Formats: sequence, C-alpha cells, structure tokens
Amino acid sequence: MSTLTDKLPKLHAVKLPDVKLPDVKVIDLDEAKKPLFAAVGVVDLYVEQFKDIPAEARKAQGKVQAKVEATRAARTAQFKTLPTQVKDLRAGAKTRVAKAQTDATALYGKLAARGEKLVTQIRRQPATEAAIAEGKAAVKKAEAAATSAKKATKSTEKAVEGAASKIG
Repeated sequence: MSTLTDKLPKLHAVKLPDVKLPDVKVIDLDEAKKPLFAAVGVVDLYVEQFKDIPAEARKAQGKVQAKVEATRAARTAQFKTLPTQVKDLRAGAKTRVAKAQTDATALYGKLAARGEKLVTQIRRQPATEAAIAEGKAAVKKAEAAATSAKKATKSTEKAVEGAASKIG
C-alpha cells in the first residue's frame, strides 16, 4: 500500500543538541503581585493628596486676600497722612535751607577775617614794604617820563609846523 508520505522525498535527519533547561521554580503569585500593588498604592496616595489641594488653595487664597486687605488699609491710612507729611517735609526743608544759609554766611565771615589777617601780615613784612616803596618810585618815574614825552611831543609838533611853514 502506498501512502502519500511514501512519495515525499526523504529529508536528512537533523540531530538537535541536548539543551538542559534550568530548573523552573514555582512562583508565588502573591509575591509576584506585590510590586504592582505597591505602584497602585503610590498612585492612590498621590490622588488622595491631590484631593486636599483645592482646600489648601482656598486657605492660601484667604490668607493672601487678608494680607492684601491689611496692606491696602495700611496704604490708605498712609495716603491720608501724606499731606501732613509733605507739609512737615516742606517746613523741615525750609529750616535746613535757613540753617545752611546761616552756616554759609558765618563761614564766609570767618574766611574773610582770615584773609584780612593774612593780607595785614604780608603788608607789614619788610620785603613787602620795600616792594611798595619801589613801586611808588617807579610810578613817579613813569609819570615824569610821561610828562617829558608830552613836552617833547609838543615841541616836535611846533618844530614840524615851523618847518612846514617855511617849505610851503
């Protein structure tokens, strides 16, 4: 009897290597589930904490709003006292300006007295007195020279006129 398999070509026999499989331990399913349950527990913890966020945000908003109101009330009080503060500043500025003027006048007087004292000391020195005397003598000589020059100019003018009248 012939079968279909008899008509198929024969394949060479392939020998597979002997592979030893590791010993498979029995897995405890309860222990295998623990990491997954821990991850779910973390997510649940975060969800629980996120549920508290709106209430905490409302508390924080209330605190901020109270602080803003307190600050606004304080600023309003400050603005009400501002005209008085400006008047006080103006009066203080006027007082400081008047004091500065008084101080400047006093300093000016002290500096003038100091300068006068120094000039007096310099004038009384023998070298200064000699220089003044020489200056006065130089002035007298200059005045005499000017007078001589005027006289010479007049006589030269008369001589030129006389010469011009003879020539012409």
